Amino acid sequence: MKTWVRRLSTIICTITLAFTLMAKPAQAYSDIALVRQAPGWGSIPVAFAEGDGSFNVTNAGISNFIDKWAPTGGVKVLTGDFNGDSRTDIALVRQAPGWGSIPVAFSNGDGSFNVTNAGISNFIDKWAPTGGVKVITGDFNGNGRTDIALVRQAPGWGSIPVAFSNGDGSFNVTNAGISNFIDQWAPTGGVKVLTGDFNGNGRTDIALVRQAPGWGSIPVAFSNGDGSFNVTNVGIGNFINQWAPAGGVKVITGDFNGNGRTDIALVRQAPGWGSIPVAFSNGDGSFNVTNAGISNFIDQWAPTGGVKVITGNFNCDGRTDIALVRQAPGWGSIPVAFSNGDGSFNVTNAGISNFINQWAPAGGVKVITGDFGVRSLQYICDQRDQQKRVQNCQS
Repeated sequence: MKTWVRRLSTIICTITLAFTLMAKPAQAYSDIALVRQAPGWGSIPVAFAEGDGSFNVTNAGISNFIDKWAPTGGVKVLTGDFNGDSRTDIALVRQAPGWGSIPVAFSNGDGSFNVTNAGISNFIDKWAPTGGVKVITGDFNGNGRTDIALVRQAPGWGSIPVAFSNGDGSFNVTNAGISNFIDQWAPTGGVKVLTGDFNGNGRTDIALVRQAPGWGSIPVAFSNGDGSFNVTNVGIGNFINQWAPAGGVKVITGDFNGNGRTDIALVRQAPGWGSIPVAFSNGDGSFNVTNAGISNFIDQWAPTGGVKVITGNFNCDGRTDIALVRQAPGWGSIPVAFSNGDGSFNVTNAGISNFINQWAPAGGVKVITGDFGVRSLQYICDQRDQQKRVQNCQS
C-alpha cells in the first residue's frame, strides 16, 4: 500500500511540475561567438554553453556577410533577437556615407545563419554617416524584437533615432526629441552609454555613466515604447565616484539578481582588484550598491588588461554571469563567475578546445554573446530543473 501511495504522489508531483515548467518564462543559456573582420573569414565559430561552465563548439560556414560587408574592419557588429524567435542574430552597421542597408544574419539555432540585407533610409546615412555616433541595441518597444538606436555625444544632439525591427531584416525609423539627457549629461563625449531594462517593463532603456570625480548620479532615459523617452537622474553613492573616478574600469550591465531589472557592475583589470561592485536597480532610476569580494577571477585571470569581459546567463538560472576571454596563444579555458543574486559570485574555469586557441589566438576578433540555439538548450534546462524538483518532491 505504501508503495502505491508513493508512486501516486510521484505521478501527481511530476504532472504538476510539467504544467509549471510549461507556464514559466523561458530561461536560456548564453553562448559565445567569434567574428573576425578580415578577407576570407567565411564562418562564425559558436561555443554553446552547457550550463556548468563548459561549452561545445561549432563552426558553420556563412556567405555574403562578413566576407562581403565587413572584410577589412570599421564595421560595428551588433547582436540581438531581430526576428523575435528567441535566438540571437548578428547585424552589421557601418558609419559611412552611402551605407543604406543593415545586413542581418538570422540564427538557425545550430550554429548556422541565414543572411538578409534590406535597405534603410534616414538612419545611418543621415544621422551617422561619418562615425562618432554610438550604435546601441535593445527592444525599445517591448515587442520581443531587437531594435537599433543612435546616440551622438555632441552639443545640440537633442533626439534619439530608433530603427524598430519588423522581424524580416527591415526596420522602421523614428526620431523623437529628448531633453535633459545627451545634451545635458554627455555633450562632449567620454560618457558610457548603457542599455538595459532598468524598470523591468520589457522595454529597453538608456543610461549614462561618466568615470570622473564628482559624478554622483546615473541619468536614465526610460523608453515609452514609441521612440520617446522619460528621463530621471537619481544620485548614487559609493559607486562611480568611489570605484571608477578616473576611467580604466569596465562598466557592464546585466540582471545580476534575476528580478527582471537591469543592474550595473564595475570590473577593473588590475592587480589587487578583488571585488565586483554592483548597483542593483530599484526600477525608478535609483540603485542599491553592493561590493562583495571575489577570488580567482579578475585578480588571477585579468590582472593587467587585455582580457575581454563578457556577460550572459551561462547557467540558465535567470541571473547574469560574467566570463573572461583572452585572445592569446595557449588560452584554453573560459573563467566564468556565476552570480549568486546578492552581488557575490562563484567561479569556474573549464577548458575549451578549438575555439579561442584556434580562431582568436592573437586578437582582432570580436567576441559576442547571445542565445544562438535556444530551443535545444532550453529543453535541457527545463529537464534538469524538472529532475531536481521531482527528486525534492519524492524525498
